[in-house]
Amino acid sequence: MSTDWAAHNLAVQDFHGTNLSSSNRIKHVLMTAINAGDLRPGVRLKEIELGQQLGVSRTPLREAIAGLKAESILSISDDGKLRVRVLGYQDVHALYQMRAHLEGLAAELTATQASSAERFFISEIRNEEANLIVQDTEPKILAELNGKFHQSILLASHNLFLIEAMKRLGTMMVLLGPTAYSLAIRVKEIDVEHDAINNAIQMRNPEGAANAAKLHLENAVKARLKIILTQDKASNFD
Repeated sequence: MSTDWAAHNLAVQDFHGTNLSSSNRIKHVLMTAINAGDLRPGVRLKEIELGQQLGVSRTPLREAIAGLKAESILSISDDGKLRVRVLGYQDVHALYQMRAHLEGLAAELTATQASSAERFFISEIRNEEANLIVQDTEPKILAELNGKFHQSILLASHNLFLIEAMKRLGTMMVLLGPTAYSLAIRVKEIDVEHDAINNAIQMRNPEGAANAAKLHLENAVKARLKIILTQDKASNFD
């Protein structure tokens, strides 16, 4: 399946505007392609071919690649080739372990510090998600709304250092592959877990919000590891 680079470039432009430097634009386009599943973990990237496909010169492409390598999104494999990084079983477990602590803290702070407007916004997102789940909405749309739900809680924590830490951690999430919303049983669990988080925040219950967020992430990693263990291991990345 060919990659629709034009669509990815348009998505980056819609989200980030047109004032990005060439290297930053290329970087975001590559991230968008990875997030969309067009560039799968383990796939080899050939610089010359990539430059031709993107219609960009060597210098900004190399700068973009260097940036993604610094963020551990791209890496040099044992065979010396540039590839999209593959997260192993233990990597995923460690990633979610960190997320559980940070998102638990975000929910705790939001329960005590969020404004009325922020609480209302979080609740609105949660209600929209619940309605879409009932309608059996496609996983991609649910995953996007899930991101908004978590992001709204993070921003309402009013802790810039926590927001920055979660932003860096969130960058790695593009490497996880299929969304957990692809598992029907997990969708029902998420529905209940998000309700618990939202209810605790609305009730200004910091301990309840933190515990609900941590439980949510503990269950999330179980689902994610299940997906990893059931994926086809025989893919040819070359």
